Amino acid sequence: MKTRVHAIAGALGLLTILTFWTSTIISEVFGSYETIAMVKGMILKGMFILIPAMAIVGASGASLGKGRRDALVSAKMKRMPIIAANGLLILVPMAFLLEARASAGTFDGLFYLLQGVELVAGAVNLTLMGLNMRDGIRLSGKGTSQDGVKLTGRETVAEGTMAFHMTKPEGFDHKPGQWIRMTLPNNGGSRVLSIVSAPHEAQLTVATRMTDSAFKRGLKDLPEGAELKIAGPSGNFTLHEDAAGPVVFIAGGIGITPFLSMIRHAAQTNSARNMKLFYSNRDPSAAAFLAELETLAAANPNFQLVATMTGLEAGTSAWNGETGLVDLKMLARYLPDPKAPVYYCVGPAGMVSGTKEMLAGAGIANDRIVVETFTGY
Repeated sequence: MKTRVHAIAGALGLLTILTFWTSTIISEVFGSYETIAMVKGMILKGMFILIPAMAIVGASGASLGKGRRDALVSAKMKRMPIIAANGLLILVPMAFLLEARASAGTFDGLFYLLQGVELVAGAVNLTLMGLNMRDGIRLSGKGTSQDGVKLTGRETVAEGTMAFHMTKPEGFDHKPGQWIRMTLPNNGGSRVLSIVSAPHEAQLTVATRMTDSAFKRGLKDLPEGAELKIAGPSGNFTLHEDAAGPVVFIAGGIGITPFLSMIRHAAQTNSARNMKLFYSNRDPSAAAFLAELETLAAANPNFQLVATMTGLEAGTSAWNGETGLVDLKMLARYLPDPKAPVYYCVGPAGMVSGTKEMLAGAGIANDRIVVETFTGY
């Protein structure tokens, strides 16, 4: 919902400024002084639309981008203060000054100087807002789609969770941790899904919790060999470039998917990066890919798996590992220096926000906490 509000307000703001800018050019070139004065009055009244729209864009954008280090998100966040300052310090004052002078019939050198400043400021904002809209489309994964991808198989990887395998388009290359937007042929539904497979694998694999949504029903009913569309890869939830630095993964439920791609890739490339995964589930039956993760941990001395079950009591015969939520005490048992790693956390919104607050409260720097929230289970 917040993403949709942000997009609608951004589009409204862009169209409003574009209307102001083009009407100004047309009236100045072809119109009379009376037409110019009418346009200036229209622009001044239009500020009652533009200002709230831009306030909503700024507030929703700040909320959506909070805690994210994606390159596209960072670029959008850097442009927003320029757009806001340009609007409040130039466009709004110019609208009042130009309307007042036009209403009085004062079309002198100062009027046209102010008019030039307004047009330049408007052009700058149109450019920056257009770039933000472009990056927003890229972040949504609704850009160019690739056809001809075929479903090749499916499997149950945990209670209520299935993995889906599909052919990889020619030239498709992703980084571990990225996602695709999948569109189904049977109901036209689409959904963003993290890529489970590593870049070296011949097929693409995604996994999801099977709820009763229209998309999930359509995906489950899709026959093998059916063609679907994918857009991507997208997203910047990827490992930092410093391979010497340790990383800690904290996953809740289906949030394991981007991490599994990273861990598979590390095993394939014999990465020396020190990785620890804290993987939280209700019980072992709900833990997707748990057996594979245990095998990967046994084979890779640089990867340690700490699986914890929140629905079981300690010492139960059904589980001899950790129980309870991932907290600071659990982290301290496995991390020699809790402030050394970069932390990556994926899972349900409540789990992600709680983990981020926990880490920040422990003195972990904000730039060492990378989060991604899974919604729409």
